[in-house]
Amino acid sequence: MTDERNSFEINDNQSDKRELLIRRIIEEKGADAYDEMEKLLNDEDSNVREIAIEVLYRLGDKIVPRLEKTIKERVRRGEKNDISLLYLIDLAGDLGLSKLNSDIMKAIELYDFEEAQLVVYEALAKLGAGEQFYPLLRYMLLEGEERFMYGAQVAMVLSYLDIPEVVNDLVHAIDSGDFKDEELDTIKQALSNMINLRPSYKEILIGIVGEENFEMYVR
Repeated sequence: MTDERNSFEINDNQSDKRELLIRRIIEEKGADAYDEMEKLLNDEDSNVREIAIEVLYRLGDKIVPRLEKTIKERVRRGEKNDISLLYLIDLAGDLGLSKLNSDIMKAIELYDFEEAQLVVYEALAKLGAGEQFYPLLRYMLLEGEERFMYGAQVAMVLSYLDIPEVVNDLVHAIDSGDFKDEELDTIKQALSNMINLRPSYKEILIGIVGEENFEMYVR
């Protein structure tokens, strides 16, 4: 028990230091931190990359013009499998930068591995431009061999699409028996996400599973 408590204290301490560092960067540099944070997205240390992207996320509207310019330029440059660009595309989705839809669409061709492509699909889904990928995503969740590796990630991408049929797809995935533990919880979280984004979808889910079973399908 003592070891566990010490572990929590260490984790809490690291979290506090991380938060203080993020706040200090924002307070001292503000939007001027953009260039440095963008470079740090290439750092070998994942903790450094996470701090950099969190700073950029919190800067929000203050960095939008530079973020848009960066993404446009780097997509045009056409570097393959650029992970730092992937971070920026993900950020653009979170910030709602729909002006970048065509550029982000082109970025799909720059990535050879499905996990990265799914990040791009999710950004497009958040920006209201992912409906055309619904058949592919549905296949990846329910039929393709990919479901055993990326099913939970695909479910979260689908949850941002304004397509009522997705509710039934996620229920089918939950009932399929293909997913266990964390993956199953993530798919249930995807259903919750859909309902939070579009409350009317709650009635669709209840219509499929019954009100008495509703809580079994959400998180």
